[in-house]
Amino acid sequence: MPIPDTILVIGHRNPDTDAIASAVGYAWLLNSLGGEKFVAGRTGQVNAQTAFALQRFEVESPALVTDVRPRVADLTETLPSLRKGQTLLNACQSIARTRRPAPLLDEERRPVGLLSGAGLFANLADALSSTSVLALAKEFDRPAETAIDHASTLLNSNDFVRDVMPQVLRSEQDDFIVVDDEGRYTGLCRKSTLISPPSRRIVLVDHNEPAQAVAGMEEAEVIEVLDHHRLSALPTSVPIRFQIEPVGSCSTLVAERAVDLNKVFPPSIAGLLLCGILSDTLVFRSPTATARDRVAAHLLARTANLVAQNATDDQTNEAISSVGESLLGAGAGLGTRPADQIINTDIKFYEEGNLRVGLAQTEVTSFSEINDRLSELLDALQKLNDSQNLAMALLMITDVVRGNSRLIVVGQPRLLNGLPYPHISDNVLDAPGVMSRKKQLLPVVLAALSEAI
Repeated sequence: MPIPDTILVIGHRNPDTDAIASAVGYAWLLNSLGGEKFVAGRTGQVNAQTAFALQRFEVESPALVTDVRPRVADLTETLPSLRKGQTLLNACQSIARTRRPAPLLDEERRPVGLLSGAGLFANLADALSSTSVLALAKEFDRPAETAIDHASTLLNSNDFVRDVMPQVLRSEQDDFIVVDDEGRYTGLCRKSTLISPPSRRIVLVDHNEPAQAVAGMEEAEVIEVLDHHRLSALPTSVPIRFQIEPVGSCSTLVAERAVDLNKVFPPSIAGLLLCGILSDTLVFRSPTATARDRVAAHLLARTANLVAQNATDDQTNEAISSVGESLLGAGAGLGTRPADQIINTDIKFYEEGNLRVGLAQTEVTSFSEINDRLSELLDALQKLNDSQNLAMALLMITDVVRGNSRLIVVGQPRLLNGLPYPHISDNVLDAPGVMSRKKQLLPVVLAALSEAI
């Protein structure tokens, strides 16, 4: 993804189905308007539920993007090279064509050095001032390696620009040879470009908190936000389009934007967006679900060809429910997954004052799964709590059939005691009727943090 060529549309870390669906859907919608090119990305691995949705509607998973800081590779130009055995005449011809230095490579495409115009002129100065054509021809026939700069600095294509900047500034070179992890030539990079690299432009969907954004966002340029979560401080250098709406899913906002723009999604993307809505609203059983989510779901179900255009509301509801139950079933259950994977698949971090908490969520079809895994889940939560220096780490296990949750919690006792839920045991709380981390659990946790500050 070269930095100048595309605008990245991406959801939050540890992406859920809505984060990936809204990124894919909004990238398609923005591309349909023409002009600049948008590409969807994801910040983490695809979970089982999202994998089901992608496969069910035959949508390719967006590319994994773990950091948006500019890398050397983003600024590298692919330019012709010379091989050992070629002559100074070949080097002169290459430099004349490209107006750039010519890298000399060995048989395995590893750099031997760099030939610059100034270096070649210095090597040929005497011959050029001679009146002997034979002397000049003899010089042009010399091996190119006799005129290379052996002190040429090499940069790794995967390095972040910020990390190589001290090396770049110390060097007197104007061009740097770039190599891959195996030391093979990939291109040249200008010093001027490295000193002032362009920023990656980003559209954030399904989040607006910097702590939940892709790594390196402080070196990127956020140009738009589309979200349905609480408002957080997001500094920008210029005014941007910023939309936050109280709906159950960001995919709903993407669907509504398409209606406003008179655009119709391909059936596959419509189906994926429908899954985003059904996932975040737990098939409309979550208290975050709104009438707008239902309207968007009906529109997307028809667009995805799940029902005929003239289907009744009852028929549409039945089709939506069928997809939704299969979707939730695909991601529900603790199974044999490692405890740390259960916790880290869907976790978000929040701060209040100087206290930081991690809230993870997973779904099951019965709380009977918990007892056999409780000990290892507590151990994994404690490791997370210690490694991230958290005030509290909490795993919300939601029974999607009965609409209740159990909370497994570790952390500061004053915070645990401040949560208004009955204790089943020292580290397990009962949260009947709680299904939404965003609308029901988070306000309670933040209130407990405020009282503890």
